[in-house]
Amino acid sequence: MIGEEVLKNITVLYVEDESLLQEGTTETLELFDINVICAQNGEDGLSTYRLMQDKIDLVLTDIKMPKLNGIDMIKSIREINKEIPVIITTAHQETNFLMKSIELNINAYVLKPIDIYKLKDTLIKAMESKVLKDKLRKKNQELELAIQEIEKKQKLMEVQSRFAAMGEMIAMIAHQWRQPLASIGTVSFNLKNKLLSGKYDLETKEGRFEQTEFFNKKLDDIEGYVQNLTNTIDDFRNFFKSDKIITKTKIENTIKNSIKMINKDFQTNDININFDFKSKSDVNIYENEMAHVFINILKNAQEKLLEKQSNREIKIITEDIEDSVKIEIKDNGGGIDKENMSLIFEPYFSTKKEKNGTGIGLYMSKVIVENNHKGKLLVSNTTEGACFTIVLNTLV
Repeated sequence: MIGEEVLKNITVLYVEDESLLQEGTTETLELFDINVICAQNGEDGLSTYRLMQDKIDLVLTDIKMPKLNGIDMIKSIREINKEIPVIITTAHQETNFLMKSIELNINAYVLKPIDIYKLKDTLIKAMESKVLKDKLRKKNQELELAIQEIEKKQKLMEVQSRFAAMGEMIAMIAHQWRQPLASIGTVSFNLKNKLLSGKYDLETKEGRFEQTEFFNKKLDDIEGYVQNLTNTIDDFRNFFKSDKIITKTKIENTIKNSIKMINKDFQTNDININFDFKSKSDVNIYENEMAHVFINILKNAQEKLLEKQSNREIKIITEDIEDSVKIEIKDNGGGIDKENMSLIFEPYFSTKKEKNGTGIGLYMSKVIVENNHKGKLLVSNTTEGACFTIVLNTLV
């Protein structure tokens, strides 16, 4: 509850054409530690307000005054500041004055002769609204600053997540390039060897034809290997595009594109991925962002599965439920420890710090699904391992 301390050091613009009343009321208000600025009529009051509006906390005004009456003065002040508290003093109780004052959002009115204690209570109530609005405005400003700070941190995490993913992707590119580069090296060696060995008799038509056939085949092989390298780069380049473009697609297409980038790594580590695509609905998604989500979840499953000696398996299931598509990614890696279950989506939480885990992959996955796509990302344990569930709204 706000008390009379709210009146200390406030500044009141007091507009009254009766000098004796103005002097007496002003002296009393100053006893309450109120700063009073006086004006003799509505015109004078409006000019004063325009000059000192940043310092004036409340307007106390008579209604019937020369040059400009109180109602018209308040109307002009309200055009400048809709929220400043206004109290009217009047000896008149005509309905038309009261109706006009209600339309102008007057906080209160005091009848003449003024009871100074009633005026004091009225001032407190009028200022109470202003104080509460100021507090709310300050809280909103603090909240906006807090939100801006959170957004800055989130953007930083997005960058960190992207760099972490980029590091993993570069390792995968190196892994996927190793075999075609080795094959190109082998073909190149064979071509040189054939040239130096003099195996083909270039004096004969048959010898020249045989050499041409051999070289064409090997050059075709090199073209195939180079195309393989190019496709790999295109896949990863598309994955790292920063364009935020909404794509209408079946979710299985995004899942398959995501797995193309990590499949070689999974094959090397004997991890089988089984699909059960039952969803027939289209979704509107940021495809690259959702690819990040699938890869983050699958790479986390991989880390857990590598602790097993054999029978490493991931199952991906999609199905339509009401107005949504549900995606389940299940592994048989034994599940998530109970004490970690509530922390799994927390930023910078990682169970694999000794393996240079950043702890932001799953946090960013939740942000992407729930903030950017208005969906849901949940995790639970099954009898065999962990199950990540993603729910996305389907197209209307």
